[in-house]
Amino acid sequence: MDNTAQSDYWNGPAGQKWVRDADRLDAMLRSFAVAVAHVARPAPGERAVDIGCGAGALSLMLAGAGAQVTGVDISAPLVQLARQRADAQGIEAAFQLADASVWRPAEPVQLAVSRFGVMFFADPVAAFRNIRAGMAPGGRLAFACWQPLMVNDWALLPLMTGAEFLKEMPAPPPPGTPGPFAFGDKERVTGILSDSAWSAIRIAPWEGLMELPGGNAEETADFMMEIGPLARAMVDQGVDPAPVKAALVARIGEMTRGSRRTLLKAAAWIVEARA
Repeated sequence: MDNTAQSDYWNGPAGQKWVRDADRLDAMLRSFAVAVAHVARPAPGERAVDIGCGAGALSLMLAGAGAQVTGVDISAPLVQLARQRADAQGIEAAFQLADASVWRPAEPVQLAVSRFGVMFFADPVAAFRNIRAGMAPGGRLAFACWQPLMVNDWALLPLMTGAEFLKEMPAPPPPGTPGPFAFGDKERVTGILSDSAWSAIRIAPWEGLMELPGGNAEETADFMMEIGPLARAMVDQGVDPAPVKAALVARIGEMTRGSRRTLLKAAAWIVEARA
């Protein structure tokens, strides 16, 4: 399995953006980390692996509950930040720069978790089979993944607002292509986990409002042009950001009506399984 493209992406400008915006992104995604931790139910002393740990928010949450956590991520800048955060907070957690599709822990773990870190594997069946191989008998898997783009206004609204300024709308990726919304079809997720020998699979919807970063419309518009499908399309097509930002600021103003909070619909799957 070749995850070179993902390694290049997350060790390049995208990884640096996530480092720069880590605090804001973690605040935005906190509800999902809490949802994963709730179904994972880590017990003190349990060994856990956080797949695609990013800057370590979920890892530190579980370690704070007493679990022995190793966060694994393919992005060197994010792993470095995760280690710095653990040191700063005085929390014992290990972080490993590695590809979770082939890496295995030194000892079997009781728990594998992820907050939006499992949708990027080139071969997800092989990746989840490898993750399962590192589990103790009866070990638990719990992760969050996005439902389809069309039900996630936080990503769809910026894309549609900026559409008139794009040279062309980005084509939907072929089914199975790694990416943020690759696990939108819950039947596909069930199939991947079944094919990789996981059992007792449960998939529940998480649907609600998510607050985007920014203290005003201008700051939120900047964020929308940095993270998400609109941001990638703008970079790929060399689009002038000024008119896009103006359109986004106007649209945000219409929605928020003077409020400093931008709340948009988000929809995810909370997935559980057993080794």
